[in-house]
Amino acid sequence: MKKVYASFCLLLAASALQAQVTIGPKIGLNVNYESLKFSGDFAGTDVKSHTAKVGYQAGVAINFKTSDYFSIRPEVLYNIMGGETKFGDNDGNTNTIKNTYNYLSIPLNFVATFPAGPGKFNVFIAPQFSLGLNGKYSQTSDSSGIFIATQYKQNGSLQPGETPSNHTGDTRYFNQMSWGINYGLGYQVGGLLFTGQYHMGLTNTQPHYQDSNWESHRGDITSKNYGFTIGLTYFFGDTDDE
Repeated sequence: MKKVYASFCLLLAASALQAQVTIGPKIGLNVNYESLKFSGDFAGTDVKSHTAKVGYQAGVAINFKTSDYFSIRPEVLYNIMGGETKFGDNDGNTNTIKNTYNYLSIPLNFVATFPAGPGKFNVFIAPQFSLGLNGKYSQTSDSSGIFIATQYKQNGSLQPGETPSNHTGDTRYFNQMSWGINYGLGYQVGGLLFTGQYHMGLTNTQPHYQDSNWESHRGDITSKNYGFTIGLTYFFGDTDDE
């Protein structure tokens, strides 16, 4: 991983030496889902439905324009992801869990630019690293039997980091390190850039466990974030005729 970071830094340094650099704020609206897949000890559990979590992202973007047709655009964003998932088994037991994750996300966009009308058309792809900050969850569990039905509700905070096997209370944990990939389209007029993108999470958000037995079964539940973002960025000093 250190080699990857070093390569990114060298690439940005080399680009900055010969590029036109502009910087500006970015805001975006996230429509995010959380996928859940069950296997191993949880193979009898099926996902019933997904509901979107509407959040936002806000931060700063730096554009290194290396030519009329290519630029590199790293961003640093406060990014809200998550989603609501309903799942259950064939015995009538269902769970609905709603997770909200707050991340510091750093996408590195590689952008191809083409003149189009009064502005410029963008096509971009970006690896994205996200560092988990905190979050919250709520869960409703329903059990339907022949003679009795019970419902249980719980909510609390989500914290990044390792989870001991005997944790108690309302606090739950998630994987602090997250990798993903973004790709999308944009249109820029002057310094104003409109973007629409799809984000696909590559990392399991389930936490790592200190207990080796729990850690060995971590992959029995796999959860990842994915969704769409509509963004607006303004680059100070950028013009159409640069």
